[in-house]
Amino acid sequence: MPPSADHKLDQTRFLSGGGELGALTRAYDWAASPLGPPGQWPQSLRTAVRLMLTSHHPMFIFWGPDLIQFYNDAYRQTMGPERHPSALGDKGRDCWAEIWPIIGPQIDMVMRGEGATWHEDQLVPVTRFGSRQDVWWTYSYSPIDADDGVGGVLVVCKDVTDEHLAREAFAAANRRLADEMDRLREMFSQAPGFMAVVAGPDHVFQFANSAYLKLIGRTDIVGNSVREVMPDIAGQGFFELLDGVYRSGKAHVGSGVVIQFQPDPDGPTGQHYLDFVYQPVRDAAGTVTGIFVEGYDVTDRMEGELRRNLIVEEMNHRVKNTLATVQALAMMSGKSATTVQEFKTTLGHRISSMAKTQDLLTRGHSRPVPVHDVIRAELEPYMGAGEQVVITCPELTIAPQGAVSLGLLVHELTTNAAKYGALSGPKGTLAVRCEVDPAGARLIWRETCPSKLPQSQPPGFGTRLVQGLARDLGGTAAMGFGEMGLEAVITFRLGERSSPGRPGEEPAGPG
Repeated sequence: MPPSADHKLDQTRFLSGGGELGALTRAYDWAASPLGPPGQWPQSLRTAVRLMLTSHHPMFIFWGPDLIQFYNDAYRQTMGPERHPSALGDKGRDCWAEIWPIIGPQIDMVMRGEGATWHEDQLVPVTRFGSRQDVWWTYSYSPIDADDGVGGVLVVCKDVTDEHLAREAFAAANRRLADEMDRLREMFSQAPGFMAVVAGPDHVFQFANSAYLKLIGRTDIVGNSVREVMPDIAGQGFFELLDGVYRSGKAHVGSGVVIQFQPDPDGPTGQHYLDFVYQPVRDAAGTVTGIFVEGYDVTDRMEGELRRNLIVEEMNHRVKNTLATVQALAMMSGKSATTVQEFKTTLGHRISSMAKTQDLLTRGHSRPVPVHDVIRAELEPYMGAGEQVVITCPELTIAPQGAVSLGLLVHELTTNAAKYGALSGPKGTLAVRCEVDPAGARLIWRETCPSKLPQSQPPGFGTRLVQGLARDLGGTAAMGFGEMGLEAVITFRLGERSSPGRPGEEPAGPG
């Protein structure tokens, strides 16, 4: 007796619903396929098809040796016109020939009863909408049991291309950001100025470049507060400045600020001059979260400016002293000269003597001047041949202020020797010897003349000038004539001058 219509309906009820693919599945001529009419399908296939058609998740079924295909409306959204609706009832190997090298081995493994597979974010390129596209899938192949083993494969899948590309874009953006951060860190690290970022009210170091680390002589500062890293700057106002910038949100600019700290715990405390900025760092809400520290160590520049200022002040002092000395020499030369020509000649020679000493001072800048060099500068014209002049002087130096007076003193003695004494002829000799004295130093001047000298005359201007210059040097001048010529002993201090008198100032009593 043939089955009734109700019985046929019961056998195909599992195909009801399912939207477009449900209708296509019901209309398909399954009787002409290797599966035969739906009423004869194994129960496991019916259950799987029913589950697939009523699911909103993309699903696909391969069944039997030929891997006959089923799919639902959700899977249909992943397909182009190249395979829909022709994939329904088609053989898997024929339908997916272009990707079979990828999915074929996975399906075969499930069909052999070796278990399910799971594939996450896998590239499986497919042709759809006229072009071959890179498509990333997350999918599983699960066995559908039959009476004699595995009858088919249930595919539960999702096209995750958009998510994959978004992740790739995000990862690429992160890589670019990381590269940019690395580049910025490298720029910060190589920057000639020092830079650091401190966070929070405790001013904890988050970053410091090489110049900053070199400045403070530390490397292990990140994660530590400024007070912990540089306790030796307490009391210099820097902690208070940081606190003020953090509370007020107003930047602070410092120029040529002195800071003293000890980069080496076992070394001396160093002094630096800094130009710097404390710039508040704010979050999106405008709240101060930290401070950006940036600046330069301008110690060399500031010390150079201080040196230049000192040199200018010293030059001003020297010029004033020189003018005062020239004025005194002019007055004294005028008193002793009998003619204008004598005045011009004498004053010119004395100024020339000052110039020689000033040349020594210029070459030595502000350093003490060798006594030997001052003496030789005056006697140089008489040292060209033979041993008429012998200078014996240990390594003594005199302060720059005293070098001018000593030079003028030797000039006066030399001038007198050239006019009347040992240097007035080629047969005379002059011995100049310097000795260290407990109170300073002693210059011994001894002339040997070729002929008997005339009786000594009362002390003149030259004698008074020598005595005044000796007193200006903090010493004394004892002068007298022996049988062979003038003998003088000049004592002077090697340090700063103690007498405020000007060179050439006459003594209070007779000379």
